[in-house]
Amino acid sequence: MTHPDSAPLFIEDAAEPDRAGLRNLQLATQAQWQDLTGASFTVVGLGKSGVAAANALVDRGALVLVVDDAPESKLTAQLSLLDRRVQVSCGGGPAGRRGDLFVVSPGIMPHSRRFAEVKALACAILSEIELFYRLDRASVGGLGHPLVAISGTDGKTTTTLWTAHLLRKAGMEVVIGGNIGDPLCGFLGHLSDNAVVVAEVSAFQLYTTSMMRPRAAVVTNIALDHMDWFQNDLTAYVRTKCKVGDQMGPGDTLLINGDDAELISDRQRLADGVPHAWQPFSVVAVPDRGLGFDGEMLWWSLAAGSRVPLVRADELGCHGAFPITGVHNVENALAASGLAIALGVPVDMVRQGLRDFSLPSHRIEPVGAIGDVRFIDDSKATNPHAAIAGLRALQPTDGGKLVWIAGGSEKDADFGELGDIAGQIASSAILIGQTADRIAACLPPSLPVHRAATLQECIPLALQLAGPRGVVLLSPACASYDMFKSYAHRGDVFKDSVHAFAKVLAAKAR
Repeated sequence: MTHPDSAPLFIEDAAEPDRAGLRNLQLATQAQWQDLTGASFTVVGLGKSGVAAANALVDRGALVLVVDDAPESKLTAQLSLLDRRVQVSCGGGPAGRRGDLFVVSPGIMPHSRRFAEVKALACAILSEIELFYRLDRASVGGLGHPLVAISGTDGKTTTTLWTAHLLRKAGMEVVIGGNIGDPLCGFLGHLSDNAVVVAEVSAFQLYTTSMMRPRAAVVTNIALDHMDWFQNDLTAYVRTKCKVGDQMGPGDTLLINGDDAELISDRQRLADGVPHAWQPFSVVAVPDRGLGFDGEMLWWSLAAGSRVPLVRADELGCHGAFPITGVHNVENALAASGLAIALGVPVDMVRQGLRDFSLPSHRIEPVGAIGDVRFIDDSKATNPHAAIAGLRALQPTDGGKLVWIAGGSEKDADFGELGDIAGQIASSAILIGQTADRIAACLPPSLPVHRAATLQECIPLALQLAGPRGVVLLSPACASYDMFKSYAHRGDVFKDSVHAFAKVLAAKAR
């Protein structure tokens, strides 16, 4: 497998490139793009980001070809959004034009046949977020808009939304995109000079970046996920996640999880001297410089012996829709606070934003109760590490029972640690989906395990297992595609099933 450090740029060895080839070679080495007349691009993949990229490129004078393996009959909606000047090749034809600059979908794995074809043809390969950065650099007097980038395995969405919330508390104009929401290229030409762009960035997107320079960024943590995409190469996965800070310079700030063992080498690399400020954040100590948690209070440390209190952990979300619990959410709060402070948000505003933020849907979200049994939707926990965080956040402290619903589609995850922790916290487990057998094999014999064919079947069984005042937690530890359209669809089905069964019970009671 190609190492991520060399993945973004592949320069053709052609001895005598034509005029378009020379223009493409020139652009490949530039971090700021404006007029693309004379350049040629191939966009691989007609998803949302591909459409946004193609339209942005053709608007700036480029000759653009979009290729997608799906037949045209299945791309009607996407094609309707595509600029008429864009050429289209559907149905699995050639990967693109030789010598083009290629913008690739994050769904194309580096070890796939399609990626190999692209690499053989491309002058350079980049992601849609890299394209946004280079095109946006032509705005705001050549400086571009401040970009805040959130990388890591878990907590990215919560940290992204929380960071945007804190920036808005200070009156900043904020747009959110990247791996959540809208593609970044869709914002080009629609941002005021004062806007700040907050982006969740995945390893898939970072793999083909080479010049993107955020104003502030964070690596939330590292946990085993998407190992199929990286051919089980954990080192490549970690390095790709950390690429978010590779281009940073003076005036930029990188936050990095100070408790994560997989990030030790990157923290050491930063400690050895880099041209930008970096700070650790920790939930087991308060560092001399950075952000930390002492078990009760969240702190920001400017320097040794100079701590600034933020809020108590039990104040997180206290003025929002519901309190925000769990040590993993303390991590998210620390990361968001550090990013906001790096962008100049006053500490008082940070404190307010920590108290009145509400978690996004499907992340430890209460969806209802039947009697005194609470039902919690944590459908966004699509890997074992995220499910561990959900279990720990809902760990009973009053003698009540925790019924855990888990399972979903297969993506070669390791459930060993999850099984050990579930055995310590949950009172019983209900397993569904493709991974039910593998998860069951990792659970201790002392934990009662039940099976259900559908999520709807889980509700009456879970209510029975929870007893008079327990908690039922949907925290699947898996993707949703075996039974659902998305993790959001799975969470909605869970919520609807809880409400439907509550109505059935209420009708029987009348």
